Amino acid sequence: MTDAVAPTPTAPDASDFRNLADTLPQMAWIADANGDIFWYNQRWYEYTGTTIDSMKGWGWKAVHHPDHVDRVVERISYAFKAGEPWNDTFPLRSATGEYRWFLSLANPFRDAEGRVIRWYGTNTDITDRKRMEGRLARHAVDLRRTNEELEQFAYVASHDLKAPLRGIENLVGWIEEDLEGALTGDVQTNMDLLKSRVRRLESLLDDLLAYSRAGRADVAFTPVDTKALVEELAVLVSPPDGFEIVAADDLPTLNAAKAPLTQALQNLVGNAIKHHDHPGDGRVRVDAYPTGDMVEFVVTDDGAGIPEQFRERVFGMFQTLRPRDEVEGSGMGLAIVRKLVERQGGKVWLTEGREEGRGLSVHFTWPRDGAKGGTDGFDG
Repeated sequence: MTDAVAPTPTAPDASDFRNLADTLPQMAWIADANGDIFWYNQRWYEYTGTTIDSMKGWGWKAVHHPDHVDRVVERISYAFKAGEPWNDTFPLRSATGEYRWFLSLANPFRDAEGRVIRWYGTNTDITDRKRMEGRLARHAVDLRRTNEELEQFAYVASHDLKAPLRGIENLVGWIEEDLEGALTGDVQTNMDLLKSRVRRLESLLDDLLAYSRAGRADVAFTPVDTKALVEELAVLVSPPDGFEIVAADDLPTLNAAKAPLTQALQNLVGNAIKHHDHPGDGRVRVDAYPTGDMVEFVVTDDGAGIPEQFRERVFGMFQTLRPRDEVEGSGMGLAIVRKLVERQGGKVWLTEGREEGRGLSVHFTWPRDGAKGGTDGFDG
């Protein structure tokens, strides 16, 4: 008895390639140098319900949607004439009359002298992808409309509430004038609390307006010297005596939208001052580093810092880590910064400061040349 001998593999022949083509999930075809198709794989006939006789030459136009056929003919004719690869998407009619979308590609095959002698093409069904793209586009439109309505509501509500608030503030002032000299003890304390609450609500409405407006205005890109900008802000925010605001010498000049960048830096520097536990000798420094087509700004203070477990929470709206009676504020400063930064395609995050156990660094990225970065979802 002899051992069985395994058959020797042979090189694939024409029937192998034909069988391979017939098992592809795509439809495939071959055309001559002029673009006259003379062969389709079995998948084409199964889908279209046609025959080779009806499809020879340019017979394939019969299964194209009438709204697309002229464009397809124009583009593929140009590719055949120029000898350039072709791709297009269009619907093709099935044997049951249903139209499905296909991504179609064709490439020329050339002889040794560079002359096109064959065209090899495929049609891949992308109907499900097109439907998904359509649903996503509709959801994107709905989401954008909802965001615009919410922003408009926030704007109108905060704007309209300021009028009665000013009325309350005036009434409190008139009552104090009428009772001048008679306000004592608990009554004076309560009047002071009432004025404090009115100021807090006014600040909250101002921040709501700022949040609803953040990134909405038309943006003009201009050269912005960020070192000069930080030095201007150091005066504008009126830091307490002894508080130092430092702009790094190598802060860059960007082609940027100045208004939102100014507001982001002002909020961060202002926050660093407001929440510093030793503002009389505090310090905040602004650095910047290039990173691809973006610039990473780092605003670092030497205050008490924020525990790591709260660093994401503080970007939410109305979030404060200390009672508002200790540090007055709406809790929207970082939420506004995040919205401004993300509208420009950047991102913002927190890390520890330079000193161990002290301070906080706020990092955010901003486009170097006015072009939006990669994290922007809808604004293009």
